[in-house]
Amino acid sequence: MNIKTFLLVVSAAFLGWSISHASVTSIPTWNSSGGIYCTANLNEADQTATVNGNQWGGSGAMGLTLLTDTTTDPILTINESINNTSSFAWTQYIINVAMNENFSINSAGVIAPSGWTANITAPSGPDINGNYIGTIDYVGGAPVAVNGLFDFGYVIQFSGLTQYTLTESVTAVPEPGAFALLMAGGLLVSGGLVAKRRQAKLLRVRA
Repeated sequence: MNIKTFLLVVSAAFLGWSISHASVTSIPTWNSSGGIYCTANLNEADQTATVNGNQWGGSGAMGLTLLTDTTTDPILTINESINNTSSFAWTQYIINVAMNENFSINSAGVIAPSGWTANITAPSGPDINGNYIGTIDYVGGAPVAVNGLFDFGYVIQFSGLTQYTLTESVTAVPEPGAFALLMAGGLLVSGGLVAKRRQAKLLRVRA
């Protein structure tokens, strides 16, 4: 079962497709920043947004503009496939989802790797920027290996407008051993820079 099928089954069971809902008609723009690059497209027939990308850093952000035909509570499934092009395996993946209108996160799941679970913190707000923010904390399971794919998704429902902005701020958490190595490497690099500065200062003084 792929992630699209999985999340459509979950959302249909949870919400009931017999109720009339608005439709997301297009995703005219998308963007990404930080240590991630993504592209997005919409399957209007089954109300699924597919996001594909690469993540080479520990954190990054992705944004979508969503247009709907009416203001009445559309339901959108967001499926993502992110290639881990960083230098470490992931054992946790935290997503802060922000929208410019109140919304709900109704389900979340991971197809690959196996054994992951999703903990949802319901959106709250608005914050000082007028956004409502919820959190999905994906916890492994089998780590997402370097150059491996993380296939996951979630379902959102929202209402009140015909144009929305959705932003994901993501953080990939390394294995504890890898984190210690990264910290040690950072300390070595910073220590080397300090030593070089001191040596350069001594040479200037002697000159």
